Amino acid sequence: MKILITGATGLIGTQIIKDALSQGIEVNFLTTQRIKTVNENKLRGYYWNPENSIIENLECFEKVDTIIHLAGSRIDKRWTKSYKKKILQSRVKSLEFLFTIIKSNNFSVNHLVSASAIGCYPSSESKEFDENDSIKTDNFISKVVSDWERAANKFSLIGIPVSIIRIGLVVSAKGGFFRKTVESIFFYKIAVIFGEGTQFQSWIHIKDISEIFLFISKNKLLGIYNAVAPNPLTNFDIINTVKNHFYEVLRNKNFETFLGKWFFRTDYAELKKNFLVYFTLKVPKKIFQLVLGEMHSILFYSNKVSSKKIQSAGYNFSYTNFEKAIKNLD
Repeated sequence: MKILITGATGLIGTQIIKDALSQGIEVNFLTTQRIKTVNENKLRGYYWNPENSIIENLECFEKVDTIIHLAGSRIDKRWTKSYKKKILQSRVKSLEFLFTIIKSNNFSVNHLVSASAIGCYPSSESKEFDENDSIKTDNFISKVVSDWERAANKFSLIGIPVSIIRIGLVVSAKGGFFRKTVESIFFYKIAVIFGEGTQFQSWIHIKDISEIFLFISKNKLLGIYNAVAPNPLTNFDIINTVKNHFYEVLRNKNFETFLGKWFFRTDYAELKKNFLVYFTLKVPKKIFQLVLGEMHSILFYSNKVSSKKIQSAGYNFSYTNFEKAIKNLD
């Protein structure tokens, strides 16, 4: 099996490459940074610029069975008018460019697996949403997801079956919401809860999200799948779990992974006092709105999302317990 990954140098893509190679899967990837191109035995990286419709070497499609599409600008930055456009176009335009290239050159790709997001579901603190629920396009993120998935599904018009993976909050020491939570607690000694913290957050361990992409690719599972752990938690419970196990989480890991290379001391027992969290603080929604602008809304969406479909397809999660997940990070 051979896969081509876009967005491969990001948080999820990096893990997928690691896991794919360990399973004997050949990997090509597309990167917008020339410095990250490589030419190794089973791993090859190629430069592309989808914004300007450039792929330097069409060899990247040679013998590729499956494309995993992860490309897209991060959403956790202030949403100016220009940046909102970038968030949308980085996802949709890159897919449209791939579609044009594959169709024009008649490449024999057998499967497209595209990332998406659980932000498409309506916000609710009571209802659990599954893949059969309708997308509600009354906010920016759900509109992005709608356009993103429409661009992916277009590949079926040229005979390429499509899978869409709606991703929850990724738990990783190397990036994403969990790392930011840890950094914030360490530096400010405050565990910040978003408003009352009653909104549900559907999370997933980095290892599970990577394995779900590969599981769907290898088994040619088509359609939409939620990629979230079976046990969503409220923001209040997530923050308090991190707070209560903060020292344990850091003690078991390489401190530099979380806190930067300046952190060179290794006497963890001596440093324990530095990891005390003084208190938990509920910060009102208006404060986040003032600081983050429109982007603050994603912190207050309540996404209680079901994982039953991917489990019914045969996937077994490595991490269903949040406490275990945060104590087991590479």
